[in-house]
Amino acid sequence: MRRDDEARPLSPPRPGAPGDSPPPARTRLLMAALKLFSEQGYAKTSIRAIAAEAQVNVASVSYYFGDKAALYAALFSAPFGSLQSLVPDFMRPGLSLRAALHCFYQGALGPLHDGEMARQVVRLHIREMLEPTAQWQIELEKDVRAPNEAMAALLCRHLGLPQADDDLHRLTLTVTGLAFQLWSHQEVVCAMQPQLLASPAAVDQWAERLADYAMAMVATERRRRTRSQPAAPSAPASPSPSTSSTPRRRTARRSTAP
Repeated sequence: MRRDDEARPLSPPRPGAPGDSPPPARTRLLMAALKLFSEQGYAKTSIRAIAAEAQVNVASVSYYFGDKAALYAALFSAPFGSLQSLVPDFMRPGLSLRAALHCFYQGALGPLHDGEMARQVVRLHIREMLEPTAQWQIELEKDVRAPNEAMAALLCRHLGLPQADDDLHRLTLTVTGLAFQLWSHQEVVCAMQPQLLASPAAVDQWAERLADYAMAMVATERRRRTRSQPAAPSAPASPSPSTSSTPRRRTARRSTAP
């Protein structure tokens, strides 16, 4: 059975005043599943353990999600939405390249506002890569391939290219990879320079800076392509009078008789 709130992105529970009602059962199930799946993996996590962590009845899993596989799949979109959903935003007609890049980074990094929950999502994705289930191929198509193809089209348009070549794909993967790198390195960042992810304003500053770094990379690629273009052949020079093909008339030297 599909609940009305099933498609809503999940927000982590916020501390409330004494007497506030607990988060809905579906939210508690997602939070518990995220914690246990990210720590133990899919195979070693049972529905019973998830229900106990969420403090709900085991039947709630079937009621809200159907089964364990569907609950697991929900974690790849429910917590923060999908990167694929960013495509219409950063591909809007009329956006400058920098505005489009900033829109992409702001959307991709926005979930980092949620701190520990975002770190659990990273652990979940890493486990999925190391111990892949059927979800991995879905995730690859939805949140990796689709945004990358859209970014490649955006960069082609701004570089004036008819289609993407290998160098354009390298640039695209590097530009989108800036966001993925911060996601995967957030625990390192928090250990070494915690102030860089300590607040929503700090995360938003990353989006600004990554847009600037990406613009610099695009400018470098533009210059590289300009330098690598073969020089246009110059037109042959017109012959000057001194090099005319008309044979000169020789003046015979007059010999002097003795």
